[in-house]
Amino acid sequence: MIIRSEDKVQVGGKNKPVWVLDTDALTVTYNTPDAEPSVTTFSSDHIKYHLHYSAEYRPARLKKLVNDGTILSYLTELDCSVAEAIERQVGKMLENDVEYIRAVAVGDLAKARGLENMDRLCAREPVYAAMVYV
Repeated sequence: MIIRSEDKVQVGGKNKPVWVLDTDALTVTYNTPDAEPSVTTFSSDHIKYHLHYSAEYRPARLKKLVNDGTILSYLTELDCSVAEAIERQVGKMLENDVEYIRAVAVGDLAKARGLENMDRLCAREPVYAAMVYV
């Protein structure tokens, strides 16, 4: 889904929207009359899932964010917040994981990394439910 802002700007003799959100390409484009368009691309799964969820269930919110010109800061903040929340949750899980603590103590980094990755996958579900699918 492509959402264009109602505000327009003259770029190369053409009337273009100031902000363009492409939920499939995960890009936000900012057009100005004096410079090349600024395109920001997101690559995280949580942004992809959030945009697809929002496009289906909350399209009015996305349209408002694009029209207000706050879509880029909104997505950037969400990207950081979700990543930090997952890392905090993983840290809490690993603090109490006896198997992980043992693996680190004996220097079995492959096992420790595997347990860390498993906890990261487990942490995603509640974080995504609280922050991504809203």
